[in-house]
Amino acid sequence: MSTPLTDRQQRILILFKVAIERERESQALYSEMLENCDDPELRQLIESLRASEQAHEEVLLDRYSVLRAPDQETH
Repeated sequence: MSTPLTDRQQRILILFKVAIERERESQALYSEMLENCDDPELRQLIESLRASEQAHEEVLLDRYSVLRAPDQETH
């Protein structure tokens, strides 16, 4: 049986959701930049920045999943 989350735990989950959304917004921004960029060197930089945002999103999603179920054991 799950233990109810405290107010602080619920708040951190909300903040993680906000952070995840901002990472996605950043990825969209970089994608739009790529659509308008012809310079190969600049494109490489923008692609690298977008990849970093994707990696951040993955980390946040993983941690969010863990925080949602603090009393569940992994097998």
